[in-house]
Amino acid sequence: MRAPVFLYDLPLNPDETQMLAQGLTLTIDPLLYRSVDPTTSGPINSYLLYLLSIMGFKLSFHLAHVLSWGLTMFALVFYYKALRYFRFGIVAQLALIPAVAFVSFIQEINYVHYYSESVAILLLSLNVYFIARWTHQKTFSYAELITSGAALALVVLCKIQALPLAFVLGVWSLVLLFLFQRQKLFLNAGVLVLTIVSVWGGWLLYLWHNGVLEDFFFYYIKANAQLKIRFSDNSYRSPFYLLIRFPLIFAILGKGIKYLVVPLVILAGAFLFKNRAKLAFLKILKIDSYFWFILLGYSVAVIATLIRTGSFYAHHFTYFMLPFCLFTGLFLSQLTHVWRWAILSTQLIFAVISVEHLVTNSSINLYETARSKQQKMSPVARAILKYANPGEYLVVWGWECAYYVETQMPQGVNENHSVRSAMAHPFQATYYRRYVSDIKRTRPKVFVDAITAQTLWMNDPAKYGHQNYPELARYIAQNYELKEVIEGVKIYAWK
Repeated sequence: MRAPVFLYDLPLNPDETQMLAQGLTLTIDPLLYRSVDPTTSGPINSYLLYLLSIMGFKLSFHLAHVLSWGLTMFALVFYYKALRYFRFGIVAQLALIPAVAFVSFIQEINYVHYYSESVAILLLSLNVYFIARWTHQKTFSYAELITSGAALALVVLCKIQALPLAFVLGVWSLVLLFLFQRQKLFLNAGVLVLTIVSVWGGWLLYLWHNGVLEDFFFYYIKANAQLKIRFSDNSYRSPFYLLIRFPLIFAILGKGIKYLVVPLVILAGAFLFKNRAKLAFLKILKIDSYFWFILLGYSVAVIATLIRTGSFYAHHFTYFMLPFCLFTGLFLSQLTHVWRWAILSTQLIFAVISVEHLVTNSSINLYETARSKQQKMSPVARAILKYANPGEYLVVWGWECAYYVETQMPQGVNENHSVRSAMAHPFQATYYRRYVSDIKRTRPKVFVDAITAQTLWMNDPAKYGHQNYPELARYIAQNYELKEVIEGVKIYAWK
């Protein structure tokens, strides 16, 4: 069921078109914050695409969809290896059945596109694997400490919201050093901490050398920490209110991930019933050097992270895959062989869904993959290429980043979706000044005003059309000529 997604050569989510456009632009100008502002997704997601591009891969929707699956599968490998260290044997394999079924059969858009959490989750899973290994072997190698430290440092450059998760794992790594090798505590801790500092120090030095360090701190740290969804204070809800409503929010917005949750909830109920005595429950939490207690703390950190963002996009819930898979292993290990298979049979829900589709004569595959039915290039993209060539700069005003990918033209501004430059929020003036400065610097061959009634978020041309922004409107009027209007999308070419 995942194969049709690989073959689907159209965008599934605005986020993946954003990151593909950023990766494409980095092949022309690889300096972040001069050419590309990754907003909340983090630099690593775009640089990974850039790396694949220079290796010879075309940055297409095909690539993004396969990459998303590959990153998730690599994370599952680390979950499995972590479970093996806790002497679970075959349980380590059984525990991954819900996750493998989820990854293989799900067609919900939020879980099959190249989402910005995928690389961060892979790095977090690598660190959990190291923690499981250290817990079991009670020894540490310098290579492991260096790799773990580098991964922890890079998590924040993948997704700034994942900082609390990396912090939990980093602190617990130091605790394990204290528990198992006190005689080498300062040496080993120094290696781990120095690696983290070195990665970040090298990154900041690179930005400083190229004159964009202040931009990084402002746009990635300060702006992302303060901006709310749709950049409106009216959307604010107190963390306590969101915490109380979190189970309901998860049930409504989680959708596809429920196939992972159902067996976990059943197993958790059986686990709590079997260990309902307080002493028995505490004994379980203490095994494996408190690993499961820390994993519970990690889960709380995930909830806190999601509540802090307040946006609750469905793909944010993929942070739960790591603790869900590992807790499934723990719970299964407490049951007899017969009950293990009985509970895991909940995955037959996918077969039930298949039968339902057959009976109702509805399509099992949500994605048309026949070449004749896939529009290889939109009319707007074809029109753009009348006035410019792939590799030349393009600027699209409005959240329509697919045009960059279709035409294989790099973005001529840092912010490729225009939202932060166009919509009202405390930092709008700063974003807008940079936008106008960027377009004057790159002098794109084509400017597209993509504000229509269908544009994401900015769906009011009378309010958000570029003509409402004096400096931008003046520059476009002086240097560009309106060539075509296609379904409300205005295409301007350099005079």
